[in-house]
Amino acid sequence: MTGHMRAFSEILSLSEREPLVQDPKPVVLVLDDDVMALELYSRELGGDYQVITCQSLEDAHHSMQTHRFDAFIIEPLTNGEDGGDLLREIHPTPDPPALILCSVIDDRKLGLDQGADAFVVKPVLPTTLHRLIDQIVTKRNSYQTSKNG
Repeated sequence: MTGHMRAFSEILSLSEREPLVQDPKPVVLVLDDDVMALELYSRELGGDYQVITCQSLEDAHHSMQTHRFDAFIIEPLTNGEDGGDLLREIHPTPDPPALILCSVIDDRKLGLDQGADAFVVKPVLPTTLHRLIDQIVTKRNSYQTSKNG
């Protein structure tokens, strides 16, 4: 492979991992199998956040390889999969993002024990979810700033 071809392939490889133009908005992943909920949350949060929606754990894992997330909104039972697995995978990482469980099943204790920052029971108003994310992301960013500065 020539030098130019190798450089081009490296650029392609980099562009597959990270978007070339970084959106300055915090990035939120929403995992839910309810298309209406995904659209509603995306529309509500889209003004202040870059929203990535996923309908399966596989989609979420793929998105995690290409984006750095500031917050996750996870429906614990998505397409019969355990969204709690994703929560348990994310939580032990250094400086984990904000984690919010949003479910029709009221199991707050389990969700908070698994590392969620908040647990909301559906149906939840999108504006309420928006306010909650704002509070958690702001709190985490303040903590990160004070820790690093």
